[in-house]
Amino acid sequence: MRYTIILALLLGGCSATPPDPVPTTDPETTSCQVYYSEAKLKLIFPTATEKTVGDFYRGYLYSCEFNIKDKQHEAMYLATVLTEVGTDLIGVRESLNYSCEALPSIFSYYKENGGYDTDGRCNGHDADQYTIGSKAYANRLGNGSVSSGDGYTYRGGGYAQTTGYYNYSVIVSGVNSHIKTSFTTRDFADNITNTYIANLGGMGYWLQVGAGDCPSMDCVTTLWNKYTDSRSQREYNYSKIMEL
Repeated sequence: MRYTIILALLLGGCSATPPDPVPTTDPETTSCQVYYSEAKLKLIFPTATEKTVGDFYRGYLYSCEFNIKDKQHEAMYLATVLTEVGTDLIGVRESLNYSCEALPSIFSYYKENGGYDTDGRCNGHDADQYTIGSKAYANRLGNGSVSSGDGYTYRGGGYAQTTGYYNYSVIVSGVNSHIKTSFTTRDFADNITNTYIANLGGMGYWLQVGAGDCPSMDCVTTLWNKYTDSRSQREYNYSKIMEL
């Protein structure tokens, strides 16, 4: 599906200290000058609420700290976000609403240990998503045992669908280092659907994979998600955003 972007010639840019939704942080000011103003972001994400766009923008003011350094790279990042989550800008969480039949074919834990008939969605009962996540991702990706619940806590989330304690911790470390905040890994996991947090996480992932050194949208896509089947959509979104 191609998202409609309303074209306009709106110039903007500012520097500010964004408010942080997690009290443990201590953000610093930034000298970044962004090309895509809050008004332009509203054109790119037309179904997002004013508050959501504002929350995104407050994080976006830090973009140059994550090597999103000019109009081209801003457009590449915004096109990536647009393709990943759509025009409402909401950071999503991984759904674990699997059927009983699907669980052993998707997760090795259920193939080897069973339990899919009680945890999955079948026989008149809903999927137990907490249990599915806790089991399926246990002892992987830096997560603890099944009883720790880490698999569910650190399930996929945000604009990059970050998954696993280790991957969340890498993103958080990059964010804290570049904008001098003090997020914990759990802060991010618990708040990853918050637009401000999701955006910081997305920019942190951009930095982690080295997308800021890319000369093209195709390069960004390969680093962000090389197996995606949405390359043409990403190119389309990028070209329309660059017209703003």
